[in-house]
Amino acid sequence: MTGSEGFIGRSIVDALLARQETVIALDRAHAECPAATETLIRVSGDIRDTSFVVETVRQHKVRAILNLAALIIPACKADPVLGAEVDIIGHINMFEAARAGNIKRVVYTSSVASKPRAPFNSPVNLYGVYKRTCEDIAKVYFLDYAIPSVGVRPNIVYGPGREVGETAFVSKAVAAAVAGEPFEMPFTGDVCLQHVDEIVDVLLRCLYASPDAPVVSDITTDISKIDDVASVIEDLIPGAKIALSDKVRPAPADLDNEPLRELLGVWPSISLREGIERTKRSLSQR
Repeated sequence: MTGSEGFIGRSIVDALLARQETVIALDRAHAECPAATETLIRVSGDIRDTSFVVETVRQHKVRAILNLAALIIPACKADPVLGAEVDIIGHINMFEAARAGNIKRVVYTSSVASKPRAPFNSPVNLYGVYKRTCEDIAKVYFLDYAIPSVGVRPNIVYGPGREVGETAFVSKAVAAAVAGEPFEMPFTGDVCLQHVDEIVDVLLRCLYASPDAPVVSDITTDISKIDDVASVIEDLIPGAKIALSDKVRPAPADLDNEPLRELLGVWPSISLREGIERTKRSLSQR
């Protein structure tokens, strides 16, 4: 798997090891990570390097690929070329590795940012454009090489440890409330939220699934409002001081998780209240 040191990646590694899987964890650096073991093999490298990625898969006899590595919205805006290299070229390299290793189980994270929205009925940031491109690349690799894949579109993923990116506000707001500090929401409007535990569960189910075609799907269709987030935090953490914003963030329309439901069946969802309670509990124990 790539992006093993990211917010979602760390939780996925733990979950796979708990299932007694051997994990080849590829990331740029592992400076602050637990030591490698027989079932956790840490590989430092650059997913933009095709030969390195292909050789890593061959060397370790990889049988499934989970690609989480990506630069997110702020980083893609700050360095569009690097963002394209990591998000698109890195994605292609995962499929090249799958082709070289005859791997028929590829899972990757796209994003709700890939979905078109106002004002031009297109993604509204480069990250979304890159992720939309990745979805189409996955389909072409099925057409050309019969490699099935599952691409899931998280939206705003929160939980303890989410500290980077435009949409880290839920975790930051809970952390501020636990610390007794004020927090201002960065924008207002409708949002689609998923706690990291649910994303991990869905990704694990995808890894063990056997699609017969490329699948691309939203994860949830449940919509909340920023006001709802603030209200739940204030209810669960007495004394929380959450200020709202007047800046409206465009929300995606026509969310659809039916392709994922058809592949996986029903999985347990985590409500906003339960997710914020889990985040609060984890932060309070630190």
